[in-house]
Amino acid sequence: MAQVRHVDEYRQHHFSAQDHGFWRAPPGVGTTIPADWRIDGMPEVAFASALAPLRALGPRVWTVYQDESKFIDRILANLTGPGGGRWFRTGHDEQVGGRAVVLLRRRRDVRFTAFRSFVHGVLGPALDRAPGTVELRTHAFLPYTKAVWWTPGVAHDNPPQRRYHAAIVLGAADRGALDAIIASPEVTATQDAQAANCLALHAYAVDNTYTVVRDGRSLL
Repeated sequence: MAQVRHVDEYRQHHFSAQDHGFWRAPPGVGTTIPADWRIDGMPEVAFASALAPLRALGPRVWTVYQDESKFIDRILANLTGPGGGRWFRTGHDEQVGGRAVVLLRRRRDVRFTAFRSFVHGVLGPALDRAPGTVELRTHAFLPYTKAVWWTPGVAHDNPPQRRYHAAIVLGAADRGALDAIIASPEVTATQDAQAANCLALHAYAVDNTYTVVRDGRSLL
């Protein structure tokens, strides 16, 4: 297996086209995925250090750009800063038969630091305590900029009202176990905090996850 410099892990999550919008949110928080803004998938990249995203750029990235421009219509890339991603449970070597990605939209009157504390310090730990969780990663995004990943020939428009500010990757033994985690007392106890911090929590079931790089080595 070839070593991939500066990248610790790279995964692609391919979302279900039908199974989504199942998060149990409190009143006033959106859960339904808009038909005109349904997302097909999400890459998840863990860099080896804070400067690794810059060091990883180079001639190879243009090959990726050219490949992406052949089959992708729109790319909306988000970065986390140092400490912006937490791996409560990596999911490595676990039998993850059901996986979901939950995309969170922050309320406009909630500050970035407070929202990040909610994601990592309230909702994340609640999901971690819920019986059945075998994989859990939380990501709080930096402010969006299309310059993060500038693939030519594809759309990068991301209207403010459509933007997400965090993502949670949640894994369990099967799809039923995912529903049980979301409905657990540990998670429902955070509903007041969800309402105070979130405009929307959009949950997508993941049909397939492809791990391209793990522990800095290519699996292809």
